Formats: sequence, C-alpha cells, structure tokens
Amino acid sequence: MKLANLLDPRLVLLDRDASTIDEAIVAGVSGFSAQHLHSLKPDEVLARIRERQALGGTVFPTGIAIPHARLAGFDDIVIAVVRPRVPIAVEGQSPVRLVWIVLTSQSASSTYLKVLANLALISKDEAAMSVLLSVESGSRFVEGVESSGYEVEKGLHVSDIMTRDVLSVRDDATLHELTDAMFANKLRYLPVVDSAGALVGEVGILDLIAAGIPDYVYRVGSLKFLDEFEPMEELLKNEDKILVRSIMKPPVRSIAPDSSVLAVAFEMTRSRKRHFPVVEGGRLVGVVSSMDILSKVLRA
Repeated sequence: MKLANLLDPRLVLLDRDASTIDEAIVAGVSGFSAQHLHSLKPDEVLARIRERQALGGTVFPTGIAIPHARLAGFDDIVIAVVRPRVPIAVEGQSPVRLVWIVLTSQSASSTYLKVLANLALISKDEAAMSVLLSVESGSRFVEGVESSGYEVEKGLHVSDIMTRDVLSVRDDATLHELTDAMFANKLRYLPVVDSAGALVGEVGILDLIAAGIPDYVYRVGSLKFLDEFEPMEELLKNEDKILVRSIMKPPVRSIAPDSSVLAVAFEMTRSRKRHFPVVEGGRLVGVVSSMDILSKVLRA
C-alpha cells in the first residue's frame, strides 16, 4: 500500500499560524473534527497525544515532528499534516517545518509503525521535502508524497526500528580509544569492524571493565585485600597498548535487516542479550537494541 493512500487532502493544513508543536496539534485535531470523524472526541484525542508528547522523542533532527497516539475503540489509522507558516522553534532541535499527526487503534499495529518509519524517511529525502514544503494545495501535497514512492509494507522488520547511523570501533583500536568513544557517546555496546568494514566482533562496557581486573582476582576466595590496590590501575597504565581485538567477543549472532521484530525480541529474551548487530552482505548496516523495541514499538 502506498503511503499516499493514507492521506486525505482535506487534512493537509498548509501555512497555518502555529508557533508551537502543541498549536499545530490542536489545528490537526480540529481538522479531524471538521471532516466529521465523529468517532474521535477532540478533547480525548488531545489528551492522548499530549500524554505521548510528554514522553518525548517525536521531534526529529530533520525538521519534522510526528505527534501520535493510540486510541481505545478506534479501529483505523488517520493522518493530518500541518505545515506552519513559519518553522516552529524547538529548544535543542532543528526548526520544525512539517508536523504529521497520526492516530490509530490502541493495539499495536505494524501498519502504524511502518507509517511512522516512512514519515521519518521522507524527512531525510531532500527532493521529497522540497516538494512538500513548496506545494500550494493539499491535493498537490498528497501527489508529492505519492511521487516519492514510499510504500507501507506488511509486517514489521528490523530495518524499520534499527539504529542506522551506528558508531563502531576498529579491532585494531586501543582500549583508550574505545573508552573515549563509549564515554563521549554514552554507549554500553559497540560493534567491532575490521579495516574493510566487515563485522568481526562486539564489545560491551563489562568487557572493558573486566580488562581492568587481574586474572588472579578470579582465583582467590576473599577480595578484602583489594582495598590495597588502586581501581583499574593496570588498565589505566596500559590502555594505549591493549587492542580492542584482545577483549572483544565474536558476534553471538548477527541479524538481517529483513528479520522480523518478533524474531529479534525472542532472541533477546532467550539469550538475555540487549544488542544485536545488523549485517547485510557481510557489512555492518545497523544495530538493533532492546531500547529500540521499547521506544519504537512499545511506546511508539
């Protein structure tokens, strides 16, 4: 199904006076009411959207916002678009040029999640965005979405929720470089690649910490004597000499982009593993984590 098939030109509100995301949401909800969607109660819809807004994560660096909500007793998916007359300023974010308001049923819907993923992709498509930001009517806006060719496929796959702009570490990097990368980016996990970009391993924060614990510690019965030693002393002395390949682990399993999200969720719970590298053609293309499932499925 084409994404454009889910759009109604009457719900494309162009060049509206909205100085905040909330004002754009109010305009979109009013649009739903104006089109006689009687099953939607405006006050309830606003309350559900604002509840989801409070959790954050609906404003994207590409200049769009996607406020959305799941509604009890509503078995459909509807989208309103608000293009503010002046881009909306959001603290710490790029100005918002398009606001997509998405409503669907309370139960999880793969179509709903696919729609959210497609809207995020459109925002990265400079050609498509140029059209959507310049057209002068709702019908032209829908035509612009249609010509961009985005499809809402059935099923939810890893490629829909994975993190694509992945930070990796080379196997010949030092533990100093690894520590800096994890600290600066607040990461607990990094995939390890070789000079050709092929996945060769993975390393977690506990692997790094373990490198600072001498082997003999694991063999003694009492750890009281450790009070005499500086924590991580040997690691700090040698972090410029030890290479990542010496502490990394081989990937337990890599995941293909077209794997189902349910299959990955099963693997995570079965193996008690929170991160999986996503590989295509032998090359690392992303990472899928338990937080991706939480933020993009359970609280999408």
